[in-house]
Amino acid sequence: MFRRVRASVRSMPSAARLVAIAAMLLVAASAHLAAQSEPAGRWVPLLAVAVVGAVVTGAPSRLWPLPAIWLVATLLALTGDVRVDGTYLVAALVTGAVALVAAIAADLVPVLRARRRRGGP
Repeated sequence: MFRRVRASVRSMPSAARLVAIAAMLLVAASAHLAAQSEPAGRWVPLLAVAVVGAVVTGAPSRLWPLPAIWLVATLLALTGDVRVDGTYLVAALVTGAVALVAAIAADLVPVLRARRRRGGP
């Protein structure tokens, strides 16, 4: 079923791009809410919908942009007028950093395996 949904979304490239952009914006919104010490009931559903949207569209083709957007949006939460709780800010930054390292590692593993099989750089 999941493959059928992905195939139908990809059959319309403009819709896939729109969903991918919406997914990235939802990641940014959820990070902003998380940094502002909003209850998890407000930002976790946004993040879940964003990740599902990104997976369904297959975009971005690499994983690292989603946690990178999370980190940038978390830092941008500091620039607003709303007071940001330091505990939630640190938790959001640590979560984003761990996710970014994991995403970069997941993106690099297939590349490194392919290089090893070819026998060169």
